[in-house]
Amino acid sequence: MNGPAGSHRTRAGTRGIEGSLIGLAIVFFTLAGSQGEPRPLEVFGLILITPLVLVGTGLTRRPWIAALYLLLFGVLIRVYYLDRPLDSDVLPVTDAAIDRLLAGGNPYGPKYSVLPFLGPGNPYPYPPGNLLYYLPGFLYDSVRSTEVFSAGLVLAGLAWAAWLNRNDWPVATMGVYAAAPPLILLATDGSNDTSAGALLFASALLLFVSRRQSNGWLLFLSALVMGETLAFKQYTLPFWPFLVSYLAAQPWSVRVPIGPNRPLSTPAWLLYMVASGAYVGAVGLPFFLASPSAFIDSITHLNRAIEGWNVWSFLLHWQAWDARVELGDRLLVAISVGIMGVGVASSLLVDVTRPSRALLFGAGLWFLVMLFARWTTYAYFAGVAPVVLLIPFADRLVEIPEVQVAEKGRGAAGLSPPTTVLQQE
Repeated sequence: MNGPAGSHRTRAGTRGIEGSLIGLAIVFFTLAGSQGEPRPLEVFGLILITPLVLVGTGLTRRPWIAALYLLLFGVLIRVYYLDRPLDSDVLPVTDAAIDRLLAGGNPYGPKYSVLPFLGPGNPYPYPPGNLLYYLPGFLYDSVRSTEVFSAGLVLAGLAWAAWLNRNDWPVATMGVYAAAPPLILLATDGSNDTSAGALLFASALLLFVSRRQSNGWLLFLSALVMGETLAFKQYTLPFWPFLVSYLAAQPWSVRVPIGPNRPLSTPAWLLYMVASGAYVGAVGLPFFLASPSAFIDSITHLNRAIEGWNVWSFLLHWQAWDARVELGDRLLVAISVGIMGVGVASSLLVDVTRPSRALLFGAGLWFLVMLFARWTTYAYFAGVAPVVLLIPFADRLVEIPEVQVAEKGRGAAGLSPPTTVLQQE
């Protein structure tokens, strides 16, 4: 599939080292901590090395040194905390559901009582893409380690954004993501939001790069990743309509090979929407057909409690006004569905001509839906943080710097192009 070469061109970003130095400083000052704070010896060593890397980056003026270190730092610090006690039963339930599936049973329907939480048990409440994503970790005998891989995926994506933009400010956000204590803990506490955020981030990044290169195959890949994102966790849905609307605002068509020498030209947004939706349907249909009631009951399971950073919890603690008693479960669900519906409809009306606006409106709708949900845990922040960190750099991801155009001309003339890595000119 090939799209027209109509991407925007702009001046190359300033390839300095300021963002890299700030990213390293964030890591050190965030994690230096108080005297005597317990931490693994390896983590303490990583923290002490950070100032040396900062000085080395400043002296050599090579941002890729900081980017590589922050990638390794973010992954290793999470690996060293993997043996901490679980605070969530999400991944243990996922592990049990995959085990049941591989044994020939239906993962949807039964309730799973898992160590160390036990109790009456919980159903498996996520779409089947979740099972697929954690399958390699299950086979590796560590579903929990998948979260570390996902965190590394986000850090690598931010480094790629810096390289594409020829600007090292995304390296500063690498420091935020690598060292923020809540994000470190959420990657190792047994929740699945780090992976949800990584999939959402990867799907958006691939979409913008496909537009930058007018590459239909890359667009198709981004659609599949978005399909996996939607089939991973339900709260990623608010971003999808705005990304579709962004593509619909672009004068971009792709050619789909439907037969020998018979390509079909179709709008990019239509290919993206159909491919991502078809992926969700293909992954979920077998489980729905196996037991429609069990499947629907599981993935629409609602926590009976009201807790977290939402409107209903605020009213409960402020006025002792219990929304479940006063409004009832059905009305609370209707409110959430109505907010989502209004948000999706707004994606057809607002100006989504720029990538940053697509992500900004998606994040806005995400927070609005969460504020009126009955259960919102701080773990959810790991699901939206990577995309929020991408917003300041999203617009430049779809632009082709003039220097790259010049390099292509030099290459065509038989000349060697200059280095395009994160390096000071």
